[in-house]
Order: sequence, then C-alpha cells, then structure tokens
Amino acid sequence: MPFATMKEVLGRADENGFAVAAVNIFNAESAAWVVKAAELERLPVILMLYPDVNAMIPIPVIGAACRAFAQLAGVPVGVHLDHSRTAQLALSGIPAGFQSIMIDGSALPFEENVTVTKLVVDCAHIFGAQVEAELGYVGRDSDAEELFNTELYTKPGDAAAFVERTGIDALAVAIGNSHGRYITDPHLDIPRLDEINRAVSVPLVIHGGSGIPGEQMAEAVRHGINKVNIGTEFFAKCKEAVGRHVPAEGIIMRNMAKAGEEVIELVRDRMRMLNPSGYKLP
Repeated sequence: MPFATMKEVLGRADENGFAVAAVNIFNAESAAWVVKAAELERLPVILMLYPDVNAMIPIPVIGAACRAFAQLAGVPVGVHLDHSRTAQLALSGIPAGFQSIMIDGSALPFEENVTVTKLVVDCAHIFGAQVEAELGYVGRDSDAEELFNTELYTKPGDAAAFVERTGIDALAVAIGNSHGRYITDPHLDIPRLDEINRAVSVPLVIHGGSGIPGEQMAEAVRHGINKVNIGTEFFAKCKEAVGRHVPAEGIIMRNMAKAGEEVIELVRDRMRMLNPSGYKLP
C-alpha cells in the first residue's frame, strides 16, 4: 500500500469519527505487531518513535524499517518522529525518512514556542513533511498537581493564535492527560476540548493515552481528538509478554511470535476504544 501521510490518516479519522492510534514502537518486532493489529482491525495506524531510540538503533535504520512495514501493509500506515525538544532534532527526522515530526516546545513561554515551531514548520513543509506541536503542558504521571492544574491546560484562544501563526498540521493539547501511568484516574476537560476544536482547523492529539478510561477517550474522540499516543502500556505489555514466553535458552523466534499475539490483542483493544463510530476501511 502507498506510504500514508499523517494528514491523510488523520483526515480520514476526522471524517469517520475515530482516532488513529499512534504507537511508540522500539524495534522491528514491535512495529510488525502494531501493523498486524491495524490490519486485523481494518484501521489506519501510525508507527511512532521517540528520538531516544537512537541510543539503541540509529534512527535512520529504524525509520527505514518502519517505512518498509508501511509500504507492505494492507492498511494506511504513517511513520512519525515523536517529542523532539529542539528544532535540529525534529528536522533530523526528515532525511531519516519520517513523513511527520513533532517539535515539542510546550515547556517554553508561548512566544518562544511559536518561534521554534514556526521554524520547524517552514523547513519541514519545503520537503513535504508535516509537523505536530504541543501547546499547554502535558505533565508526568508522578505529579498529581500537574495533572489537575488547569493553568497548565491548553487555552482555546491561545490554540487559535498558535495554529495561525505557526502553520502546524496537528496540535497536541493538554486537557487533563499525562505522560506515563496515571497515579489516579484522569478527568479529561471535554468542554475545554470542544472549545479548542471549534477554535482551530487542524487535527487534535492526546499524549498520554495509556490508562485513560474508555468512556472518557470515546468522548474525547467525539469532540475532536484524531490521534492518540500510546506508549507506556504498550512497552509494559511487550516486556511482560516477551519475559513470559521467551526462554533463557532455546528457540527465540517461535516464542516471540507467541508474545506478539498478546501484544497485538492489546493494540487491537485500544484501537477499538478509539473507534466509537465502528469505522472500518473498505
């Protein structure tokens, strides 16, 4: 299947009432499992990498592998470089084969976030790459004060100005979501999300998709979320399943396949949670 862009898969999601699962993969096996889950569910998916993966395998290598998986897949698959803290790091994803990149200036003051994001957008668009950015502050799972501090949430008026001034292709929002495992149940600010959705014209993204209750996630999708990042629970399931199935000695690959079956089921379950409309690809 032709390589899919972020704009294409998120546009399809917006038109058909679902959100695309963007899963943080870390090697070829994890990428294959995510693609298989998407094929079984008949839904688009995004293979997503943290820049930190570079410490284990060069980003151009894993990027090329993800592009190959996308081209061989029976469903649209995007390939995305996640959470780059600098313009240089974000833009390094383009020659490495990433069709979309994220510049994360959310910890910066608003004007500085605008400046660095616009720089990345202007450069990326020359090469046909798309850019996700973040406004508001999505904190860590270990800090309940951050999770419930509405001053850190995305403000609808700021979102409208930010999108207009930067030209981004997707916006990650802070509405009570958090990276990592939630130490207490989150309470997504759906009215705020609805205001943001009406204020901007680009697809909206939730980071910290691991552990948000299904009912809240479905409601967020109905009010404009088109992409949900899933990392923590995917990593945990991979570790648990591989640790249980792969022996210290003996044939590894056969047992890796057994572990993969469990990981695939987790991803399929999350895709169904993000698909309240029940949409399936033709």
